[in-house]
Amino acid sequence: MRPVITLTTDFGHSEFPGICRAVIKRLCPEAEIVDISHAVPPFDVRAGALVLRDAAPYLPVGIHVVIVDPGVGSARRALALRTGRGDVLVGPDSGVLLPGAERLGGAQAAVTIQNPDVLLRPTSATFHGRDVFCPAAARLAAGLPFEALGPAVDLTDLVRPDLPEPVMSEGVLRGQILTFDSFGSARTNIPADVVAQLRVRPGDPVEVDLDGRPLRAPFVTTYADVPPGEVCLLIDSSWDLAIAVNRGSARERLGLRVDQPVTLRRAGDRQPAQEPGGALS
Repeated sequence: MRPVITLTTDFGHSEFPGICRAVIKRLCPEAEIVDISHAVPPFDVRAGALVLRDAAPYLPVGIHVVIVDPGVGSARRALALRTGRGDVLVGPDSGVLLPGAERLGGAQAAVTIQNPDVLLRPTSATFHGRDVFCPAAARLAAGLPFEALGPAVDLTDLVRPDLPEPVMSEGVLRGQILTFDSFGSARTNIPADVVAQLRVRPGDPVEVDLDGRPLRAPFVTTYADVPPGEVCLLIDSSWDLAIAVNRGSARERLGLRVDQPVTLRRAGDRQPAQEPGGALS
């Protein structure tokens, strides 16, 4: 089987993804490259970690490179993690790799990428994707032993990701907005199993407080369960609670932001709100 290398970056519509793919192909021509996303918001380590974590269950066993690296060229370490499933994750020691590793059987071993025979020369201080991470991935795909990348790292010494946990107390569920998708829907840090503790069913109204801004919106199964332009709450494809607008952007409609607190309470009745997505009276 051809080795698989995946790429997740914040490079956007630039020449950088193409250069990274070219480096991989030059060093391992037989590698099959899968682009997961190059649209991670610039410097957003958390968003990059979530992209990899959400993609992980659907990826073939391979080498998964994440280049979201605001600390490029600094003292931060360049890492490779070996997972319980057999994958290797490659990227900076910023927490961006660990959520994905957890979905792939957990991190079993880690090394820093220091072997001078692995790096491209000269090595830029500002483009480790090209000169460090992609060469490491390509050489692993070509058969280089994992341990040959560099010295081992204690797994307890790795940077942990900034992924806050939701809190459920006395019928009130508190969380926050983590990221937005390309449609402007707000993804929260509240997974489906925690939402279940609210005991809401499809069609139930939910009282929502967005950092002091109250609204009432229905909990639904699909976007189309509310009219176009209306706000709803639903479990998205990542199995987390999302705040969305059918055929619109919740981010723009409600003026939402990353890290904004979200508080939810099951409404006292099961009647549809008179103005779905409108302010509470």
